[in-house]
Amino acid sequence: MPDTSGLSFYETDDVTSKSITYGFDVLSADDITVIAIASNGARTVLTVESGDGYGYTVNLDTQTVTYTGASWDSHPLIYPSSSVRVYRTTSVIPSIDFKSGAVLSESDLDTAYKQGLFAAQEMTEDAADTNAGLQSVTSGVIAAGAVTAPKIATNSISEDRIINSAVTNAKIADNAINAAKIQNGTVGSVELATGCVIESKIGNLAVTETKIGDQAVTQNKVTKATKANMEAQSGSYGVVTPDVLKHSPLVPRCYGSVTYDTESSQVVTQSYNVDITQTQNETVTNFKRKIYLLNNVTSANYTVMASLSAASGNSHDDGQVVIASKDVGEFEIIITEGVATGRQVDFVVFGSTLAT
Repeated sequence: MPDTSGLSFYETDDVTSKSITYGFDVLSADDITVIAIASNGARTVLTVESGDGYGYTVNLDTQTVTYTGASWDSHPLIYPSSSVRVYRTTSVIPSIDFKSGAVLSESDLDTAYKQGLFAAQEMTEDAADTNAGLQSVTSGVIAAGAVTAPKIATNSISEDRIINSAVTNAKIADNAINAAKIQNGTVGSVELATGCVIESKIGNLAVTETKIGDQAVTQNKVTKATKANMEAQSGSYGVVTPDVLKHSPLVPRCYGSVTYDTESSQVVTQSYNVDITQTQNETVTNFKRKIYLLNNVTSANYTVMASLSAASGNSHDDGQVVIASKDVGEFEIIITEGVATGRQVDFVVFGSTLAT
């Protein structure tokens, strides 16, 4: 008599073999079920002659189940620590329909008797090892809310047991997805909703130099100093850009050189913000020169710094330079010694305001 664990099942831990002798009676090969039981209790129903190399065959004469692969542990869901259970699952649907006046054969009586006997044995012994005396657990047998967390073994729900789109937002607990659950590189730009990275979500010192692209910080991205900031040299926050730098009192409002060669004309050179045309058309005298600004300042409250100079070899150290008058658009220079060959006056204007 072949070894057997019970009247309706056989379980073995030897998964390196190819054949299992179950040793119990069965009415049909269709009533044989084979499951793999992992060390964590997870169960997988194996398939008869699946065609993928992971099936098995049943021989009722020798009472053996033979794996179609090399050995049971070559199945992708069976491991050396697994066990294999072969058990009988006799149908409870009557296999014999007795008719009034019909001849009762021994074969029909035996079949009808064994069907009831086998079903009772399977229930009593829990052949399927469900711990509930059931041959198989279908969705109709499980009460609503019966499968709670304590009833699910650790690591028993594998990826292949979760159907596509089954894990929805409603199935994810608040705060369940933390940093440890997010794979590196999985959150790309398309995964970020518009406007989701707000100031409170950026850590202190998180935006380092390497996170700022070349030429990424433009004038549109900074708060610029205002005209009032520059004029008053205030300590307010603000970035100094070229368009506001001109408002600083330290920046010249105009500069240049005006000639004192002759009494009949004057020439302006090396100038900035000087209306050269109007200045050179001004009627001159031996001692006076008038300088016109191209862009007027907003107040005559400015300072003119002027000094005498001359071409090499020509005297220029005699006489004094006096600023005779100042207005928002012009100022007048006087030298005490008048014109001389190669003589000129260099001037620079500083002030706190500009019209533009």
